Amino acid sequence: MSDSKVFLSCIPNHVDEEALKGECEKQGTVKEFFYMQDKVNTDRGWAFVTYEDETEAAVAVAMFNGQEIFAGSARPLHCKFANEKITKIEGTVFEAPTKAVTPWQEYTTPEGKPYYFNSVTKETRWEKPAELGGGAGAPAAAGLGAASSSTAAAGSLALAAAAAAGGAGSVGPMGANIFVFHIPINWTDDDFNAHFSPFGQLVSAKIHVDPVTKASKGFGFVSYASPQAATMAIKGMNGFDTKQGKFLKVTIKKGEEQYNPDAVQAQNVPVQTGSSIGGAASIVGVQPTVALGGGISSQQLASAAAQGKILKPGQTEPPQLALPGPGR
Repeated sequence: MSDSKVFLSCIPNHVDEEALKGECEKQGTVKEFFYMQDKVNTDRGWAFVTYEDETEAAVAVAMFNGQEIFAGSARPLHCKFANEKITKIEGTVFEAPTKAVTPWQEYTTPEGKPYYFNSVTKETRWEKPAELGGGAGAPAAAGLGAASSSTAAAGSLALAAAAAAGGAGSVGPMGANIFVFHIPINWTDDDFNAHFSPFGQLVSAKIHVDPVTKASKGFGFVSYASPQAATMAIKGMNGFDTKQGKFLKVTIKKGEEQYNPDAVQAQNVPVQTGSSIGGAASIVGVQPTVALGGGISSQQLASAAAQGKILKPGQTEPPQLALPGPGR
């Protein structure tokens, strides 16, 4: 895993600092935030975001990279760990956008008539805006017609949002989605499914991989059909020993805690997660040195080493000399 800072780019010019930070805070606790908003009407905006820990940063990378979070995006966001090198310019802020960046989006009424909604100004109109290749246009008809179109726009926006969420990958209901960290790099999606399928009906289970090299990033996402299954998975797999020097960390998806308090309680139970340090393996070949004194045995030293403790020197006894008795 990399550090807790991520680099987020390809941000449309109409996204202000408040909107961007709000999206970033959905993935974790933001400790530092710097945003350079695009000033030339494209999507060359970029930001550095520092989260509280590596886990939250990994969640942000997975949730942002390759996704069109903001309406009017010319292309998906690019998000990576700040210390991760860029290997190609395609899909990054250094590549020119291939279509216009505009907050205007086209929707269709149930009768099949197209209309246009501006996600920044919240304006709705029938005529195609100039940014989308139309004329100057005028706002939608006033009165009941405008109200009707606004209602239709709201409905279409909700459907569009649902479709976008579906396109980002299959997810379960709120409270049924979990993150898994410290996954061994040699695990496949099949291995991942095999470990998490016993706890309930799976909607999806995928390990996050590098989009270029396809190498595992060491974390993944599991969605169940019910929050109860997610709770059982956290109870059963948080702290799971992979036998490869790693213990899994399993948590409820950020932002869904209120929908599954049992899962939050389960993930807060103290268990070992992350890399194995010391472990339960016996330590061999350990001998006390003269500096520790004669009161420390090899067994005591090995036990202390296994627990990460440091022993203080004991009281050194005077040496017993084999001297001849008087008169000998």
